[in-house]
Amino acid sequence: MTVTTRTFLAVTTALAAMATLAGTAQAAPAATGAPSAAAARCPVTAWGHQGYYKCGTDLKAGYVDWNEDGRTDEVFVIAPNRTIWHTWKNAGGWREMPGNGRADNMLGHNGTGDRRRCIVVHVNNADYHYWQNCHYNGRWHNWTTSG
Repeated sequence: MTVTTRTFLAVTTALAAMATLAGTAQAAPAATGAPSAAAARCPVTAWGHQGYYKCGTDLKAGYVDWNEDGRTDEVFVIAPNRTIWHTWKNAGGWREMPGNGRADNMLGHNGTGDRRRCIVVHVNNADYHYWQNCHYNGRWHNWTTSG
């Protein structure tokens, strides 16, 4: 097992433990079934899908124009319980990002210059503060450090 893999597994285990201690909810950040976290929540609506994000996080950074045509293609938010959610025009609602990620702020997309679509978040009090998840080959992958 490589050092990177061991580090990722250790951080993933730590994040999972923190999520358990924080009592994170598995409900979407929607008007009904909102997470029961202590952080203040602010409403957000995208394509008619209402939800909540953690007040004080950079909401604007989560509005991503993947194809650079001047229109938002996907919206990402950090929920009050630190889970990461996204929605798009035909999503049918808010969906939690795969990989059990937790974050403290949204940084936006990383502009890789290739066909991968990567979203970057910031995590306070972690060895690696910047994490990303990339979409390619038809799916989202695992959260990895981005530097």
